[in-house]
Amino acid sequence: MKTEMLLQSSSRLILMLLLVVNSVDAQISNDLEGWSAVEIDLKATKKLSFSIAEHLRLRNDITSIKSYFTQLKVNYEVLKKFELGAGVRYITKNDDVGGQQGYDPFFRYQFDAAYRHKIEKLGLFFRLRYQNKNQLGRSESEGDIAKEFIRTRFGVGYKIKSLKLTLRVFAEHFNQPNNSKIEQNETRMRYTLKLNRRFKKIGAFTVFYGIQNNSIGDVKTKKSFLGLKYAYKIDFTK
Repeated sequence: MKTEMLLQSSSRLILMLLLVVNSVDAQISNDLEGWSAVEIDLKATKKLSFSIAEHLRLRNDITSIKSYFTQLKVNYEVLKKFELGAGVRYITKNDDVGGQQGYDPFFRYQFDAAYRHKIEKLGLFFRLRYQNKNQLGRSESEGDIAKEFIRTRFGVGYKIKSLKLTLRVFAEHFNQPNNSKIEQNETRMRYTLKLNRRFKKIGAFTVFYGIQNNSIGDVKTKKSFLGLKYAYKIDFTK
């Protein structure tokens, strides 16, 4: 009885989050981006896993390249349902504004702490991330100041058994730590809706839609993004 009540409450929560995402998006976004990714996941042991992925992001209503990057990640299950992780990205960004244009290289590293809890068809997610990104080939005296964020993400997932789909809704807050080298701190709020389907011997496909609000001092911007991700898992523990 308690489980049924929890599932009903969770379903209402998912619906409420969807309404929030829709109402925020209605205020609207200045741009629509397209995000795509292909990923290979390697489960080395029961606790240790790795992944490598290639990402492509488009902007200007999905008409021009924003960036593309390679990402490597490692995760280790320290305790049951609790993982620690780290990752790096080698990013190529398209600078198409101003007199000097072209593709610039960036490097980002990140550290994660994540917790998951599952109750029948319902999944609860929490992730805390620290990330640091800077441009390669430029010194601090040339204007390259590392951009740091502390990200806090909460999520709710629900399995639609009849359709073999998993629906997930996430809300994530980006906070930039105080840094005397930065004139104004930046904050972001991101809402994402994901729909996932896994196929035996083929892999998993995820389609997602999200919106993001950015704030730097008094300047506020918004954007939305539509994405597709394919992931193939290799399990060495079987």
